[in-house]
Amino acid sequence: MLIKGPGSPELSERLVERNDLESVEVNSKVFPDGEIYVSLSDDVEDKDCYLVQTTYPNRRLLELFFIQDAIIEAGAKSINVIVPYFSYARQDQLFESGEAISSRAIAERIQLQADSFYSVDLHSEKILDFFDIRAVNRSAMRLLAVHSQLHNPDILISPDEGGKERVKVAADEIDRDWDYLEKKRIDGETVEIKPKNIRIEGKKVVILDDIISTGGTMREAARQLLEQGAEEVHAGCTHGLFVGDAYEKLDEICDSVFCTDTIESDRSDLTVAPLFEELF
Repeated sequence: MLIKGPGSPELSERLVERNDLESVEVNSKVFPDGEIYVSLSDDVEDKDCYLVQTTYPNRRLLELFFIQDAIIEAGAKSINVIVPYFSYARQDQLFESGEAISSRAIAERIQLQADSFYSVDLHSEKILDFFDIRAVNRSAMRLLAVHSQLHNPDILISPDEGGKERVKVAADEIDRDWDYLEKKRIDGETVEIKPKNIRIEGKKVVILDDIISTGGTMREAARQLLEQGAEEVHAGCTHGLFVGDAYEKLDEICDSVFCTDTIESDRSDLTVAPLFEELF
């Protein structure tokens, strides 16, 4: 039984259609005082339930907790939680005394009413260690790589060294070159961003990352690559937050911008549904 969380309606429907699943809608509303209400549209007693619910923005996180509770109250046999985008993942360690490890707090709350947990391209694999239940992180990089072939890229690039392993996986999937961007300070006011190993003059480039938030980092990377002679620059990511004027920042400089449906938007050009089909 698939529980179609209100944060992930399109992904839920794709999973239902591709796997011929029974499904239950979730009714969700906000009262005038701001409190959130959820209820299940059908019976789930003695069912193995798979709840699909992203956790961005914050309302979706609260809905997740309440839906889990509703499933328990309805007598489900098991609850398996699929969180396509796990928010607060970048708050996974202490930087200063007195801080919260927010991703740990969320993980501990989820597992109180779950038998297993699945997510996509967690910002850090360390988050899996916060769970005492089965916890699995799936990568969308191969899916992004296949989609990027629409732009016939010569090279796939990570915007920083930290993402180079993800981009290597993507490049290997479609047999393309790969590299990562390295910052080099020229003087007190100038920083040059360029590929570590490969020259990109005349080449079509796809920059791949796990998250695009404000778009600032991706925009600057694209601008510098174009200045260094790239013929085209496309930007892709797993999780498209696109905060504020991120669309405008990217559209005026990138040839295209695409993401998956872990966070559903009009830029969700591909689905992560294949990553979960084996569960059913």
